[in-house]
Amino acid sequence: MPGIEVWITPAILVAGVAFLWRQIEGLRKDMGDLRERMARLEGLFEGFTRSDRPAAAE
Repeated sequence: MPGIEVWITPAILVAGVAFLWRQIEGLRKDMGDLRERMARLEGLFEGFTRSDRPAAAE
């Protein structure tokens, strides 16, 4: 009869894949949040650099 190691190895592999899957899912969520925050900051800087000063004479 096969030993318990025949069942433990696949169980560890499945658990490892499930753990990595959840970590990657969280990372994708965090990257989406960061992308939104950076876009908001980009809009603020764009508005800040666009001022109503008169154009310089050429």
